[in-house]
Amino acid sequence: MIEAHFPRQSQHDDDAEPARRQAFTAAAFDLAQRYMQLRHQAQDAENKRKRFEAIAQAAQQLRFAMEGLNLSELHVLESAQRATHQAYVDDLDDPQGYNLDKQHELFDEPWGPRPASRMLQWQDLRWLEQAAKSLGAPRRRGRPENTAERWAARQFVVLCHQHGWTPVRVAHSGSEKQHGDPKPSDAVICLAAILVAGGENEVRAKSTAMSALKLLRDKFTLLEWPEESFDHPCIDPEPTEYTASLKELITDRRHGVGSLPDFTPKGD
Repeated sequence: MIEAHFPRQSQHDDDAEPARRQAFTAAAFDLAQRYMQLRHQAQDAENKRKRFEAIAQAAQQLRFAMEGLNLSELHVLESAQRATHQAYVDDLDDPQGYNLDKQHELFDEPWGPRPASRMLQWQDLRWLEQAAKSLGAPRRRGRPENTAERWAARQFVVLCHQHGWTPVRVAHSGSEKQHGDPKPSDAVICLAAILVAGGENEVRAKSTAMSALKLLRDKFTLLEWPEESFDHPCIDPEPTEYTASLKELITDRRHGVGSLPDFTPKGD
């Protein structure tokens, strides 16, 4: 799909065209792989947040439920615990050799039932709840930030400029202003293909790509860190810094200047 939408050069450049398109496709594939890694990291972080949030809620609910028991109910619960614990010991291969004090020493765990007089002293539930709350802090209100998609869009725009695809259009000429639902440009379709290859839903890919590119009309800065330099302990990695927009790649602080303004007075 990317090869089909990548812009063709003039007919005088037929020999270099396949290599140029192949180089762009290979770079786009690499971008999709890195985008997939960022998506997985973001999803793992969200899943972890939800698990801590569930622990905090469970600890709070158990604490509230325990505080709601009267003394008689606490004694009933203690008796039920002792009966359950004895059933556990009876099911062991060697119930006669079971030593509660030894088990507590080995595992630092109160294996025996908790007495009714101590059931309301479960302060560990309070600490567990507060700790889990701090780790599962709810995200900010509104739609979640598409951090991975915005990163991929910035990388894609710089990639386009590096391969001679300038400017990077969001919609076909004129359609963006004339219609509420503009027809996506070839660049949007290519970025959407990269997002899909990285795990994005096919239905949302085009709208996600268009939204991400729209945010890049103004100038933005992109730092590209060389991956190989991190493997060497004696090398202090230095990033390549790009300043770009959809219209152009303005500067590249490692490889030189993309374009500079012309300060020559008119008429000279």
